[in-house]
Amino acid sequence: MKRCLAFVLGGGGARGALQLGALRALFEAGFKPDLLVGTSIGAVNAAGLALWGTDLAGIGLLERAYQEVADAHVMDPRLAQITLRALSGRPNQHASRWVKAYLNSKGVTPDLRFDQVPHARLGLIGADLNTGQPVIYGQDTSQCVFEGIMASIAIPPWFTPLNKDGHTIMDGGTLSNLPVEPAMTLGATEIIALDLDDPEGMLGFGIAQSQQLEKLVSSVTRRQARLELALAAARSVPVHYLMLKSSPPIPIWDFSKTRELTQVGYEIARKEIPGWITGQ
Repeated sequence: MKRCLAFVLGGGGARGALQLGALRALFEAGFKPDLLVGTSIGAVNAAGLALWGTDLAGIGLLERAYQEVADAHVMDPRLAQITLRALSGRPNQHASRWVKAYLNSKGVTPDLRFDQVPHARLGLIGADLNTGQPVIYGQDTSQCVFEGIMASIAIPPWFTPLNKDGHTIMDGGTLSNLPVEPAMTLGATEIIALDLDDPEGMLGFGIAQSQQLEKLVSSVTRRQARLELALAAARSVPVHYLMLKSSPPIPIWDFSKTRELTQVGYEIARKEIPGWITGQ
């Protein structure tokens, strides 16, 4: 079987900046992916690299994009208010409108197909709420990259789930927040997995109800990840796993700490990579 190194990028909102630092360290160490597979913010990072370059130049463009997201205050931190508006049939469309316009301005238009992505094969993960199964955008290379990104990041109440052909598709983290299994479906024979899951401070409100919700979501996503990693082991697919966390944790909507998180991710990866190379 032909070797296929996949970078698997998990979801975690603004914490995706941790992946930027880790990816910088990986490129500096000479790692280059044949396949990029991402969920949610990991899908954004994966698409950015596949389109802009699997190298330090691509990371630089992604870092600039994160700063533009921060400057635009894309994800409204007033969770209670925007949730109530969404439930009353008046969803806040600011985030969706901004992201769609931004993607179009960068050439990610609805006519861009996965077989036109220049730098690496790409897979973006959504969650089909009708079937209870992940959706792997890019498995069919004639699919639309723009649709794959918008489906993978569709986390309510900021982004409205996609309704297509009688199916409701939302943020891929619902079913595969660290998409190891989809990467194997796409042919990965070796995986570097960058996990952003953190049970603390996901929403950042510091109240008991929020903390309980955060722990519930994190428990589900951690179990998903463990099962997918166990499946990789059973199939003899080696996985180099990195847990990327900051202290204190950053809420998923707060893109203002991109620079700090990027540095944290870089240091975590730089510490771990030598062990992979030497087999320790």
